[in-house]
Amino acid sequence: MSTVTDTPIMENEHVKELLAILKDNSRDASGLTALLGYVTACENQLNKAVGELTSMRQELSEMREEQDHPVRTALEKAARSLEATIDQARKLLGEIKEKIVEGCKSAVASFKEKGIAALNGLAKFFRIKPMFENLRNNLQSDIKRDQSIVAKIEAMGTKYHTAGMHLRNVGRTLRGKEALTAIKPNGKLAKLLQSPFRVEMKSLTNTLRSVNNAIAALDRLDKAAPQKAAADRCGGNAERPSTRETMKRLQKQIDADRADAPAAAKTKRREAEI
Repeated sequence: MSTVTDTPIMENEHVKELLAILKDNSRDASGLTALLGYVTACENQLNKAVGELTSMRQELSEMREEQDHPVRTALEKAARSLEATIDQARKLLGEIKEKIVEGCKSAVASFKEKGIAALNGLAKFFRIKPMFENLRNNLQSDIKRDQSIVAKIEAMGTKYHTAGMHLRNVGRTLRGKEALTAIKPNGKLAKLLQSPFRVEMKSLTNTLRSVNNAIAALDRLDKAAPQKAAADRCGGNAERPSTRETMKRLQKQIDADRADAPAAAKTKRREAEI
């Protein structure tokens, strides 16, 4: 991974520089801060899932006495496959982070060249909504796959559990006892087989929520841009004129007053004579 994707987005130097500029110039940075917060949440959720799956595989690798056990083999294979899925999501998120950093660099450069007015339409520096939508689609697809696998394991467990209960009922009938009718919840084996998929499903669901929030934050940032521009045109957020411009205007006024002074004095003398 690159340095950008390795570093938390809020710790990136270009991101911090842009946030400082907005703060120093009394500009609202809440939209950008919210976006960065949701990206951080996505990152934390995906990293947590990878950590849990890695721990699961480590635990399985230490089960020496069950080296050839089919359940152990199935769980290891599932954990590796799910880690690959999450790595793909992390890769897409890394690309989004790189675009955000590029946007911050461009915004800072525009500020240095044109002043704070260049940041009125801050959204124009972050054209990443299609990337977020792509990540959202992938997450939704992966969640559906996990849900389907968990449901299949549940159904298989119920089937075999019911079959086992049926055999027990035959024995109970032969012994003159009443048949069992209540189906107990699936046992430990089904839960064990479901565990890696449930870990990923939980992580991806939380990540999807943060992605949706990030898209909403981008939409708010886009809507705020034209409102900001309109307010500036109306003078609602006019920039403070420079000291040099103010001095020039004052000097022009002084020169104009001096030029009018003789005529004003002459008029005053005439009025006095009258």
